[in-house]
Amino acid sequence: MMKVIVNVQLHERRVAIVEDKNLVELMIERSDQRRIVGNIYKGIVENVVSSLNAAFVEVGLQRRVFLHISDIAHFDPFADAETEEDDESFHQPLVKNYGVHIDRVLKKKQEVLVQIVKDPMGTKGARCTTQLSIPGRYLVLIAGPKHIGVSRRISERRERSRLRRIIADTKPEGFGVIIRTIARGLPAEALIQDLNGLLEQWEKIKRKAQVLPAGSLIYRDAGLIPALVRDQFSEDVQEFIIDSQDEYKKIIAYVKQVAPNLSNRIKLYNGKEPIFERLGIEKQIDKMLYRSVRLHSGGEIVIDITEALIAIDVNSSKSTKKRDYEDMILKVNLEAADEIARQLRLRDLGGIIAVDFIDLARKENSEKVEKAFSEALRNDRATKRILPMNEFGMIIITRKRIRQSITSRITEQCPVCRGVGSIYSPSTMVAYIERWLIHATGHFKGKAIMLTHPSIAEELLSDNGQRITDFSEAYGIRLVVFADVSFSPNSYRIISSETGEDITDSY
Repeated sequence: MMKVIVNVQLHERRVAIVEDKNLVELMIERSDQRRIVGNIYKGIVENVVSSLNAAFVEVGLQRRVFLHISDIAHFDPFADAETEEDDESFHQPLVKNYGVHIDRVLKKKQEVLVQIVKDPMGTKGARCTTQLSIPGRYLVLIAGPKHIGVSRRISERRERSRLRRIIADTKPEGFGVIIRTIARGLPAEALIQDLNGLLEQWEKIKRKAQVLPAGSLIYRDAGLIPALVRDQFSEDVQEFIIDSQDEYKKIIAYVKQVAPNLSNRIKLYNGKEPIFERLGIEKQIDKMLYRSVRLHSGGEIVIDITEALIAIDVNSSKSTKKRDYEDMILKVNLEAADEIARQLRLRDLGGIIAVDFIDLARKENSEKVEKAFSEALRNDRATKRILPMNEFGMIIITRKRIRQSITSRITEQCPVCRGVGSIYSPSTMVAYIERWLIHATGHFKGKAIMLTHPSIAEELLSDNGQRITDFSEAYGIRLVVFADVSFSPNSYRIISSETGEDITDSY
């Protein structure tokens, strides 16, 4: 069972999903960073790039969105058998056959309706699709195909067949429907009501698409909190606690309509202490930024993020004894498997992930670790693929994410180390300063003032300023050193005492 904790501030909303008192997911929405995944825009093709088999579409966002040939639908939901050939109303481009090149589907300045499926990340713009879908509480309506899908988590064959029959008897032609996990066991009336609401929403989208100009927002998906209630609030949620009375009233009103049996699980927090601090979530958020995570067994996992992949290393306990080495390592690996699965969800790490477990001598123990890791990843809703453990005790995972990782949203690159994770030592910086003096020799003589970080100043002035004396004798330049805490540990400025000119970049 899990708990959902929601913190609402003036310009930020945070959602924490907690399992057994452990934070497993953190979601943040800020007033200047509203989520765009799920939004539908009427765009205009700005550029078709044959080499990428893709196009860039202008939709009115800060950056153009990326549309690959594989994301272009095989159906035009605006098509009508009675439409005349010279009809000038809006129509979607479509791919009739697989293997078609982008040049045959799209052309520059063509209007197209697109839905955002992936947030912008780094220097890349958002990714979009022309296969439009609208999520409801129990169903997802897809414009175009006729397919009826049922969530894989509904495993009972009889229940899957029952749900399919209800939708097949109700949905109109020209639409596909995906039945969500939360629909399990519901009466037909609830599903039909949800379907009718989605069809009404689709009609509004069609009308807007025909009349609004390119660059218009046609449909905005629900914000963070409404989408969370719609998509994840189910029997699996033990408590839903929120600290905003206004949002509490909205959630209660919605839940009483769609799932009245769950309304008593929604609680309003009125404590004086901030909710995340009161429930111990703030401390867990701080720890989320650490490179290493300690395990109860004494071992640790170390997470390194690079451009190409994410490397996670499992280190053993310092107290490991030879006589029980295999059992101890197995214990560390099993604990690490659970913690790594939690960290993947918590930090929302994506791409290629290489997990290096500690080598085990017995094959059956390696199999236990592999099985435990797969089990631990079952609660992860992200699309992923797990390769078998190789002979080196390493498991490779590919994990898909649709938005920026949470760490990249709440942090920024260190201006000193620039993402390297380390800076030059004071003695190394003194060597850099000496090289500056070498370049300046013959061009500048006399006294100069140097402003630098206190750690570098301390290194230069140690041994009664012997280094300053050595530099003066060797290079003919006398440095007067001042410590300034506003300087970063890897920076300094040198100013001519005579003219007051900053000459740092002159030599």
